Amino acid sequence: MRTPLCAARLDEEAFVAEQPDSDLVMMLALQRRIDQHLVPTKHSPATSDNYSNPEQHFFSDLISAAQLVRLSWPDSARFAPSSAVADLIARHVATWTALRENRSPGRRVRDAWAAPKGPAECGALLLAADTLLGDRSQDGPALRERIQPLASAAFTRNEANIGAAFRRMDVSPDLSRALAQRSLGFNRAGGHHHTRQHVPSRHCHFGIEHIPALSPETWIGGHFGDLTSLWDPGEVWKPRHLRRVVSLKLVEMAGGGTWPQCAVILGIPRVSAQRSLTVLKRSLLPGGLWPLLDTAVEIVAQELGAGALHVDFAARRRTLSTWQIPVEDLAALTVGLGRLANAESSLTRTTATALVWARVTQGDHLHSPSVEALREAQRSTKALVSAIGQLQTPSNRKGTRLRFLQRINEYADGLARALDEGRSQLKRQYPLASWRADHPAFAAESYSSSPLT
Repeated sequence: MRTPLCAARLDEEAFVAEQPDSDLVMMLALQRRIDQHLVPTKHSPATSDNYSNPEQHFFSDLISAAQLVRLSWPDSARFAPSSAVADLIARHVATWTALRENRSPGRRVRDAWAAPKGPAECGALLLAADTLLGDRSQDGPALRERIQPLASAAFTRNEANIGAAFRRMDVSPDLSRALAQRSLGFNRAGGHHHTRQHVPSRHCHFGIEHIPALSPETWIGGHFGDLTSLWDPGEVWKPRHLRRVVSLKLVEMAGGGTWPQCAVILGIPRVSAQRSLTVLKRSLLPGGLWPLLDTAVEIVAQELGAGALHVDFAARRRTLSTWQIPVEDLAALTVGLGRLANAESSLTRTTATALVWARVTQGDHLHSPSVEALREAQRSTKALVSAIGQLQTPSNRKGTRLRFLQRINEYADGLARALDEGRSQLKRQYPLASWRADHPAFAAESYSSSPLT
């Protein structure tokens, strides 16, 4: 027969704790786990900063969870495995709360984050914390569902610096994701954000470099039909706002951070990103449709992660940041199109450059280097934006305008292939004296580069 646990304090005589045997078994099991982590072992190497071994953060996670249980009490009482454990935590919280409330005005309690002095209370608090954490390697989404209500209660009821203190803790990426305060799928943009909070919101098998500023229309058409079908067929800007927000969410999934930080990564001006979010909020929130957006983005992330090849859009953006379409290439593109596409016009060249950049990088032509160069020089962008708009307006896509746009798109697709193949020197393989219908893919093999002027 197993000898029952006495729960006696060895530093006091004739004292036996009145603790249920089942609680003692759980506390001792947790104590053994703690002891095991105190013994130096060779940890398995981490694959990256964002996917490190959870065991490396055992103590920091346990301490953070214990503080969260204490700060959110009694909301956290459901994680106490028994009423006896809950009573011990409640007794500690009452003493701790009184200590904080009786402090002198303007003074902090020095041991506000200290562990309970009583071993039974300390064991109870750690046991509830361990229950709250659960198996972090198996139930990341479930961990966030457990953590978020407690985090909300703790941050609301306590001093403003409590949230900052949690952000500074060196916890595991899983717990960091669970603690992050979010709004509509993004980390909240307000307030101070510590670098340790900038972790991806999910495990991704793609990187931020694989996300374009505007998600490709094929992604939108394949997964967002439930949303786009609700919009007016003549609506031009909502789909563009959707493409931008989807890209922002994918960057947040793969790289973490707030939506303004994601916008910087993609080269999207903050005001444009904010406008897109506002438009979608007004369109989706009243009807409770935002979850459809989240679900569709998750499907895109899964498919993107499962893909064998990923396009490095960041590399494309870098390479074309100072690129301008060569005059001779533009001349070949405009052959037979008359005055509509005058190759000698600087406006035509800048227009073609912006359109090629937008297609290759899957970016917004309004944020292309050609347009931004005019803004930086404090020159009007009206003529350039108007010229691009005339080509892209669906009602204008006919006749010579349509042929010019088709040629630009073929040229851009060929340039994209060349960039992905890593060609550092893009040279012609045969002359481009004229547009040749028997060589529809001529653009794939005929480029040169020159500085943006």
